[in-house]
Amino acid sequence: MNFAALAIALPFLAAALLGLVGAPRQGAIGNAVASALLFGLTLSVFWGHSAGLVAVDPLAALFGTVSGFVGLTASLVNIGYVTADAARMPDQRWRLYHALFQIALGASLLGLYADNIGLLWAAMEGGTIAMTLGVSLYRTPTGLEAAWKYFILGGVGIGLALFGTMLVYLAAQPALGPGFSAMSFRALSAHAAHMDGALLTLAFVFILFGYGTKAALVPLHGWLPDAYAEGPAPLTTALSGLLINVALLAILRFRHLLAANPEAMRPGPFLLSLGLASLFLAAFSFSRRRDARRFFGFSSIEQSGISAFAFGIGGPAAIFGGLLHMLLHTLLKSGLFLALIRAASLRGSASPGNYTFSHLRGLLQANKYVAWLLGACIFALTGLPPSGLFASEFIIISQTIQRNPYMSLPLGLGLLLCAVAILRNVGPLLFAPAPYEKPQPAGRGIWLVAVHLALVFLLAFAMPGPLVHLLSRAAETLR
Repeated sequence: MNFAALAIALPFLAAALLGLVGAPRQGAIGNAVASALLFGLTLSVFWGHSAGLVAVDPLAALFGTVSGFVGLTASLVNIGYVTADAARMPDQRWRLYHALFQIALGASLLGLYADNIGLLWAAMEGGTIAMTLGVSLYRTPTGLEAAWKYFILGGVGIGLALFGTMLVYLAAQPALGPGFSAMSFRALSAHAAHMDGALLTLAFVFILFGYGTKAALVPLHGWLPDAYAEGPAPLTTALSGLLINVALLAILRFRHLLAANPEAMRPGPFLLSLGLASLFLAAFSFSRRRDARRFFGFSSIEQSGISAFAFGIGGPAAIFGGLLHMLLHTLLKSGLFLALIRAASLRGSASPGNYTFSHLRGLLQANKYVAWLLGACIFALTGLPPSGLFASEFIIISQTIQRNPYMSLPLGLGLLLCAVAILRNVGPLLFAPAPYEKPQPAGRGIWLVAVHLALVFLLAFAMPGPLVHLLSRAAETLR
């Protein structure tokens, strides 16, 4: 059975149904039920069969399962979020919100599972439209500005990606001729050496900047911090780990085509440059951020840059490290946002505008469990041991020293600057005095944060054999 096609169809069907549900809480429960079913389907993809436009390889199945898991945990926390915040929007806008949540999930799965460069582009376009509407739901001036910025930059990026996709199709004509075969990743990969190298190089430049916009790589990164800060928090949680991964994997697959063609330019310098630029921009932007969600938006720019840098270094081990980094970051960042939602709720509301560091400081006096879990997530984001990200960053740094030693110094410096900037906020957030505070319950969903943290640690330091085999095979194939 083609479970991948079912997994793609379910969120769009659920979106249509959720758009008709009346009360906000009912919609949130329906959202959680749909997300639970979707997670089950993404697990089933490993044992299903797929062909044609939807032909899933193990790497896409893995990240599809991670997307389903993040969607499930975010939807569970979303029930409490909607219940507490129901008065801020009319019912019809909540219905739109639940529908957009599912559309974002469906678009990300379509982008992961599609074996067609045109369908991949359509998935990214659908996700862009859904997230633009989602960021503007509260209709505040800053929210509308963030949505407009996301629409403009996302539109520019998706336009560049479309042109690059057309050029790839043209470059494939000498090897595959016209038709769907010239748009299949599997066929393109098998015949990459016989494609038009000059045209493929030009196509990769447009694709890198096009999908690089969706991956929040510098210089088209400006939408991400605003989108994180202004959209509904559970939707931001999903955004932090879904569409960015789709864009990075798309770049990796197109990079493989370029690397396999002897006439094309080497893709490494492109990716190394954008990766380092993203890393250093994040490092020097942290100190000026006062809103926690905007702050961790710049952290996502940093992490995307690290993965892009690993893909630029090349080789199976470096690509293995980049893929592992994407996986761990997705789980960690989504868990961090779930903890932030609960931390803001302890101070009255999890709506946008209530996530400033000054507003959240002194969390230990509000609830020690929420405070320690949030602090652990933030510390883990630095990549310092025993953080799970330490494992992936160690692989990337060691491969950089072996394959391109001159790039190891700026990479290490950028990572150090980012770690110091992130650590500066842990102390005040947890230990600052807040004499007016009374202890409050942690809430039912706080255990989900612990699950995310446990998975990050397990996958980094007690990596299951099947995961190692899957990532190793993918890295060897896409080297």
